Amino acid sequence: MYGFKTISAGDPLLETSPIMRSIDFLAAQFEENPKGIPLTKSKALRRALVADAISSIQWPDWTESEIYNGFMPIKIADEYHFEPFCELRQIMWEMGLFRHYKGHLRLTRAGKELFENRFKSFDAITRNTVFENDHFEYHRLNRGIAGTWDIWLNVIDMEAQSGVSGKELTEVLYGPDPTGNIFDPRTSALYDGVLKPLVWAGLLQENRELGRKLTERVYTTTPLWHRYLKLDVKKPRLHVVH
Repeated sequence: MYGFKTISAGDPLLETSPIMRSIDFLAAQFEENPKGIPLTKSKALRRALVADAISSIQWPDWTESEIYNGFMPIKIADEYHFEPFCELRQIMWEMGLFRHYKGHLRLTRAGKELFENRFKSFDAITRNTVFENDHFEYHRLNRGIAGTWDIWLNVIDMEAQSGVSGKELTEVLYGPDPTGNIFDPRTSALYDGVLKPLVWAGLLQENRELGRKLTERVYTTTPLWHRYLKLDVKKPRLHVVH
């Protein structure tokens, strides 16, 4: 089983979440722009605000260094260059938190009520992103990985305490790849549907020092994972000393 714990709105652990930092950034922008955040003609965020978002949020693997000096260096970033923030804003839109009005982005009544409390906004947007959003759900339902959130969360809770690679976690859940291919499509589906939203929420830390391939990345549960999630009590593992 799994559930959720209530966290104080001022708990510093919330700031470790990219989702929470994105919410805080947008909340500050709405406060500075009571008539709404100015948009481009195509209803995207303006470049100056995107630059501020990149530097303020410090989304892992999407910092100034990666975005401006990555595989295809750019001098100016549009919103789509900051991919996770762009996708998260779309998720909030689909939740009914935003509306467009005369070239501006405004909070709806539901958005205003939610943004009044940091934890409530984190809780609602995290639950939607991780468990309900169509984009991530598609990968869980249509790419051949079996399981439920009860299984995934409790297995990750055990395996990722001290770090587990994408390959290792895939094999714990589904067994060795019967094809023996270097690329395991199950790891890709598990990442896109389960691990990625958990990393976005700040519940898992993703380490790419051992390699950037999905099978090589190492995932570790964060303090926020333990502070926010209510999971099955696990028996301690035995450590054999030779």
